Amino acid sequence: RTHRGKERFPGMTITYALMEKLEAISEKQPDRAQIITKAKATNLIKEGAEVVGVEFEHEGQLKREFGPVVIATGGFGSDFSQDSILKQYRPDLLDLPTTNGEHCTGDGIKMAQAIGGGTVDLDFVQVHPTGLVHPDEPEAKVKFLAAEALRGVGGLMLGQDGKRFCNELGRRDYCSE
Repeated sequence: RTHRGKERFPGMTITYALMEKLEAISEKQPDRAQIITKAKATNLIKEGAEVVGVEFEHEGQLKREFGPVVIATGGFGSDFSQDSILKQYRPDLLDLPTTNGEHCTGDGIKMAQAIGGGTVDLDFVQVHPTGLVHPDEPEAKVKFLAAEALRGVGGLMLGQDGKRFCNELGRRDYCSE
């Protein structure tokens, strides 16, 4: 159902391959691409109707870069704030834990919306049926993702009563009901 690299973590395998390619481009053609780490994008810069750059915080300073902008900041499943996109589009999911990292707060989407950027299908939020519960923090909102691979090799899903409640090889939406 999904790509499986030899490392067996498809998202990580794909992301690392893309990062390695970008690093190679930035080393060979620094005028074409540069990588700035540990920065926080704060605003998109517009000239007329066109986005021409980004404003960001880096090493305690406010900086600006100009050129094409790609927003690839991830989702919003860990945003439980007052202006949460999750709260706006899927308030029924606010009480559920998430397997998104704590960094998935919709910042890129919010920056685009702040300058008039449109969005589609923000109400289509996928609920993953399996997150690992740390015994010391059973009520934690952020859980570690337990991939389908665990179900695929015989992992069982049990309810609070200790009984199976679904066919574990079913789709995520079915197993999450």
